[in-house]
Amino acid sequence: MTGQSADREKMLAELSCEILNASQVSYILNTPKEFPTTLIEALSINVALKYWKEQLSYEAADCIMNNLYSFWVTNDYFVKTYPFTEVAWECYEAFDAGEYYRDNDDKNVSPDVKYTRPLVEELLRKRMLIK
Repeated sequence: MTGQSADREKMLAELSCEILNASQVSYILNTPKEFPTTLIEALSINVALKYWKEQLSYEAADCIMNNLYSFWVTNDYFVKTYPFTEVAWECYEAFDAGEYYRDNDDKNVSPDVKYTRPLVEELLRKRMLIK
């Protein structure tokens, strides 16, 4: 595992345990002065792949994406200056979709299975990361 890979794994682990405030997320991401677009995209793809391969639970993946999104949205400068990238947004929405049952859902089928997995699959296929 390369140093950068190990750093990202550590970041994912720290972001996956609980909802954090923006300062805590900033510290985990090494206190960037500008929005770390490349890092956010890489972490988002990592989350999607790990979830797809069942190496990361839905709850952990959802927590990571919520932490990354709230890090962006709670910083006015980031919101006004940088977009939340397409990859990160798609990944965030995929996990957001699995957070609750809809009125017509079968309670025996988990929302993450019904909604998140197909969206993650689409995200990964579109980027040719899975076949």
